[in-house]
Parts: sequence; C-alpha cells; structure tokens
Amino acid sequence: MPRLTESLRAIPAGAAVELDLHVDFMDNAAFEALHAWRLEHERTGGTIDIDELHEWYSAAVSGTRMFPATSPFRNDRWWLPWAYRRSGAPAGDLSPDPVLPVPSAEADAVPDLLKGTREFQRRTAPLVRPLLTRLARGQAPSHLFITCADSRIVPNIITASGPGDLFTVRNIGNLVPRHRTAPHDDSVMAAIEYAVGVLEVGTITVCGHSGCGAMAALLGEVPAAPAEFEAEFPSLRGWLRHGRHTMARFAATESTDDDAGPLDRLCRVNVIQQLDNLRSHPRVDALVRLGKLELAGLYFDIGSASVHVLHRERFTPVPALCTG
Repeated sequence: MPRLTESLRAIPAGAAVELDLHVDFMDNAAFEALHAWRLEHERTGGTIDIDELHEWYSAAVSGTRMFPATSPFRNDRWWLPWAYRRSGAPAGDLSPDPVLPVPSAEADAVPDLLKGTREFQRRTAPLVRPLLTRLARGQAPSHLFITCADSRIVPNIITASGPGDLFTVRNIGNLVPRHRTAPHDDSVMAAIEYAVGVLEVGTITVCGHSGCGAMAALLGEVPAAPAEFEAEFPSLRGWLRHGRHTMARFAATESTDDDAGPLDRLCRVNVIQQLDNLRSHPRVDALVRLGKLELAGLYFDIGSASVHVLHRERFTPVPALCTG
C-alpha cells in the first residue's frame, strides 16, 4: 500500500495514464486507494486507461465481491480477437457461444489495428526485442508453411512457433499450382523456390482447415448465383481452377469415419492433393527423393481447436503434450 499510494501521488495532475493491473488478487484497501485516486485524477482533468488481465478492479467497481478462490480464468490476451477485448465481457468468458458484437461493414478497423500495435509496443516489444535484434541479421526458418488465408487460422498459435520458425505462404484454399499449369501463377512457386533454394528449409507443410470457403466454392456453394460468380469474382474463379485436381481426387474417394460430410472430406483431400502438386515441381521432387526435404500435411478442425496430422492418407489427431 505505501508503494502504491506513493507511485499514484507522483503522477502529475491532468496526465494521461495507462494503468496495467496484472495482479492475482486485489484486497479492499488496495481497491479503495486506487479507486479514490482515479476519481480525483479524472476530476482534475486527467484520463486513465485501465487494462487488467483479471477483473478485480472492474468487478469491485460494479459492486461484485471477488475472492481469490473465484478469480476469473487468466489468459494471455494476445491471441484473443479484438471483439472479445472490446466487448466488455470478462477476459475469461470463453464460452462456446459468447454474446459478442458482430463487426459491421461500417466499423472502422484502423483504430483496432493501431490499438493492437500500441499494445504490442507496450507489452510484447520489450520482451521480443532481444530476439528480434539477433534475427534482424537474417532468417533461418525450418519450415515452409502453406496454409489458407482464412482469418481464423493463425499458424503461430496452432504450431506454438515464434519469430523465425515459419516461412509462411497464405492463399485462398492453401492451393499449390502444379508445375506448368494453366492459368500460370508464380507467386506460390516463387516462395517455394526461395524457401528450398535460399533458406534451405527441411520441411514443407500444407495445412488445411475445416469449413474452408474455397472448398465450399469448388462444391458449388459459391457466394452468389453461378452467373454472378463468374462475372463478379473473375480472379477468384481463375484461382480456384487450381483446385480441379482436388475435385478429381475427391470424386474418387469415399466417405470415412473421420470426416463430417462432403465439405469436410474435400478439405482433407485438398491437403493430400496439394502435397502431390508439390511433387510435380522437379526441384521439390528431387530434394524429396534425396532425403533433403520432407513434405507434411496438417488439418485444423476449427470447432474443436484440434490439429490433425496426415499419415498414409489418413488424418489423426495430434495428442496434447503432457507435462509433469
């Protein structure tokens, strides 16, 4: 308490204050001291932005009495979507169907981006700066990670990787155009050439996911009537032509007990096909044959937050790491 009150008194009147409350418990005395200072500081023209991982202060302000045994679930918010942070719901409220605001088309995302970068500068940059200072000299990733552009897929979260681990390519449907295919596309192959030729990665991983919109479009579930889709989405239509080998493979496969219907099966088949597409490129195929490059397939089930790994054309769940 003496240290807290001394620090609060040292803040100039009228100052803009960012207050981080990273505490496991706040007793009544601490709350009263902090709250009284806040009211006085705001009365004299100051502003206070309070950010807390637990909800001790906000709960006390609302009249809810909290005890250490009922402390809200703590989580590191860096992986939470912006909607969860601005909804006013407790950070630990991650129920399957939370009542959250749905971002509208009129919502301006720029403030969210700036607020996110500001939080990065304040919380994360000091922690990762020594690492990034070393990495600034060059990169040596171990994986080329090819995955979908879907906003729900965050490679560094589902692989628990950090800066410098993954050389990542994202596109609609995690597609890899085959060698000398039409329509011609250099973007994915440019990344592959750089990854294996310059960075000398040891693994190329293709990661698909459940509910993929590109795969839904291949099944005919397009976001508009067929004629409108042809006219309004010409680039998307052209890109999805790279999925025709996936569709041919899908037509030759039967449903298994590990898929949840045609779309889910197509999403899984697509990963297998993209690995075959990689082997159509002579340089990749040669490195695989020499044992210098490994190809791997992953499938992320969004609803269950589970990663599945491909083994002999079947996906099996990756077991959780047990710690003692």
